[in-house]
Amino acid sequence: MSDANTKIYRKPGGNELVVAAGGKLTVEPGAQLKVGALDLSAIPKSDPADGKTIWLDNGVLKVAGSGG
Repeated sequence: MSDANTKIYRKPGGNELVVAAGGKLTVEPGAQLKVGALDLSAIPKSDPADGKTIWLDNGVLKVAGSGG
């Protein structure tokens, strides 16, 4: 089996995962995705209207409105 057209792969050495152009990474419900100290599974799904929080609007990351 060839990996020539694989869009998601582990770089040699095993310490880096690459999502190439055309690839997609899906995190299933109940799973967690963390980038450093940022827990992406905890992003709110409605606008907290504080002008600084990142929130998820139907799959699109947005910065909260000012609420004021």
